[in-house]
Amino acid sequence: MAKPPISNTAEAPNGAVFAGVQIDLHGYHPRDIKGAPLATILEQAWQMGAPRIRFIHGHGRARGKRNMSRGFYRTNTGYFGLSIRRALRRNRALRQWIKYSTLDCSDWGRTTVKLKRNAKPTRNALDLTALPPRTQPL
Repeated sequence: MAKPPISNTAEAPNGAVFAGVQIDLHGYHPRDIKGAPLATILEQAWQMGAPRIRFIHGHGRARGKRNMSRGFYRTNTGYFGLSIRRALRRNRALRQWIKYSTLDCSDWGRTTVKLKRNAKPTRNALDLTALPPRTQPL
């Protein structure tokens, strides 16, 4: 049975619970997520009143030790994670929901970012129709 692509809480191996929105991006290509879909996901998470959002993109083994193969997302280069992080850092339109300089890149396989506080949440769940269909099977 496949893991759900989204959850509101997650448990770490050490037993700590992650409070926020977590979304699994395996099976997508970076060009499918960057831009409008990423902005929509962030806005919806903020509308839910989530304190943070975690994108699970995979770690890309041996990143930095080989030549980067731009455009190949199943080649152990870490291209997907780097693309998501670059978009979160450089896209000014996304900053309206993100707390300044709160991008957590301490784990290669996931990127976590704190969201600005929303005193009046208007949404209960993310609308996954904002995401395009997966380009690769899980």
